[in-house]
Order: sequence, then C-alpha cells, then structure tokens
Amino acid sequence: MKLFVVLTLAGLAAGAAHAQNMKPGLWEFKQTPQLDPARQAQMAQAQKAMESMPPEQRQMMEKMMASRGVNVSMSGGAITIKTCVTKEQAERNMAPVHQQGNCSQDVKRSGNTIQTHFVCTDPASEGDATVTLRGNEGFTNDVTMRHQRQGKTETTRVSGEGRWLGADCGDVKPMQSPQAK
Repeated sequence: MKLFVVLTLAGLAAGAAHAQNMKPGLWEFKQTPQLDPARQAQMAQAQKAMESMPPEQRQMMEKMMASRGVNVSMSGGAITIKTCVTKEQAERNMAPVHQQGNCSQDVKRSGNTIQTHFVCTDPASEGDATVTLRGNEGFTNDVTMRHQRQGKTETTRVSGEGRWLGADCGDVKPMQSPQAK
C-alpha cells in the first residue's frame, strides 16, 4: 500500500506539476494500478483490513491522513485521493503531493501532452509518465515505474485521472508541495 501511494504521488508530481493554469480548490486523483495477482491480493487485503477496523481506529487513521492533506478511498481496484490545491500551489503550477526521497525529472511537453522520465531515491525507483491535459480542470495519466524488490526488478503500471471538484476545499486540508526547482 505504501509503495503504491508513493508511486501514485510520484506520477502525479511528474505530470501535474507542469499543468498550466491549474485551478485552486478541491481536486480528486483517481488512480488504477495494473498489478500482478499477488499485489492485487495485497491491495484487496489492505482494503478489507481498512473496512474491518474498529470505527475508532479507522477514524484515527483517516484523521492522521487528513492532517497531512490526504483523503484516501480504495474501492474497485482504484485509489482515490482528494486534496486541496492552494492559490499559491496553483500559481506555481505545483501538484499538491508528498514526495519521498529525492527525485529528478526530465520533462518534455508537446501541446497538451507532457512526457516525464523520473528517477527517485528512497525508495529507489525510476519510471515514465505521460499526462494529457484537459484544460485547467483535469488530466489523464499513465505511469510506469520500475523498482527493486527482493533482488528482482518489478514494473508497476498505473493509469488514472485528476479532476477539479470545485473552489471550496471544505474540511480537506492542503498537502505540502514539493519545492519548486
């Protein structure tokens, strides 16, 4: 689960960070991984574990994640993240993502398509993302990431979309953005 969230956020950072005129407000990122059967079973197990948590424990976990600016829902094999983009983040065209480790990116843009190659450390990984912008209220993305697991290279693919839900973030707090480079 942790690796998948890191992968999802790395892909969002790779693409959405360069979206022009990103609107401030509440955004939803829905990402669907194409996982091998063992990983799919782990995701299903994580979803069941969340659903079967005592209400107090689940509420505590949701509150902790919300305090970091993330509201996560897992259903139907997809992970949906809702977060708030501040006016400052929108002006800098920075996606509100938490980035672990140190990542470098090579970004190429042609029209409404952004192609990014990224290399990250901790956890060590590298990959490619293609983001197709739909104006300033949405995008679609495809991310492929390669990383080492128990001495073997694993490849994970994620497809998804981001969409602007509205100007009011309600009780969803902004997530800290990566530093502008």
